[in-house]
Amino acid sequence: MSKIGILVASSNNNLKLALKLQELALSQNCEVELINLVDLRLPLYSTVEEQENGIPESALDLASKILDLKAFIIVAPEYNGVMPPVLNNAMAWTSRATKDWRDAFNEKIVALATHSGGGGAKGLQAMRIQFQHLGANILARELLTTYEKPLNEETAIAMINTLAKLSEA
Repeated sequence: MSKIGILVASSNNNLKLALKLQELALSQNCEVELINLVDLRLPLYSTVEEQENGIPESALDLASKILDLKAFIIVAPEYNGVMPPVLNNAMAWTSRATKDWRDAFNEKIVALATHSGGGGAKGLQAMRIQFQHLGANILARELLTTYEKPLNEETAIAMINTLAKLSEA
C-alpha cells in the first residue's frame, strides 16, 4: 500500500481541501499522513534562533516524518503572490533538521494544490520553485480550487494514483 504525506499550511479552506484529498486517497487504498504545519507552531527560523535555542523538537519530528515518506501533496494558500510564511518556515527548519539540507525532499514525488480567493497560480509557481530546489520531482498536474471553481475529484484521484504509482517504483 502506498503512503502519501499531505502537508497543509492552513487552518481554513486549504485544510478543507487537504482533508478532502485525504478522503480521496483513502478511497484509492492509499495510506495517508496529514500534517498541518500551522499546528506545529514553529518559531520563525533564523540563525540566531537556531544558535540560541537549537532545532525545535517539532522540527525534528517533522523532518523524521518527511524522511519516511516518498510522496507528498503540498496544500497551501497563496499569500501575496507566493506561498504562505508557515510553509517556507517549516521547510527552512526541515532543511536544518536533516543531515543534508536536501535530504527531506530529494528525489521524492510531490504534487501541489491550493485553494485561493485571489488566483493561486503564483503560489503554485512559488511552491514548484522551492520544492524543485529541494530536489523533489514535481508532478506537472496541479490542483487549483477557488470559491467559484470547486475541486475536480476526477483530477484529484488521477493525481493521487500517479503519486502512488511513482512512489512504489
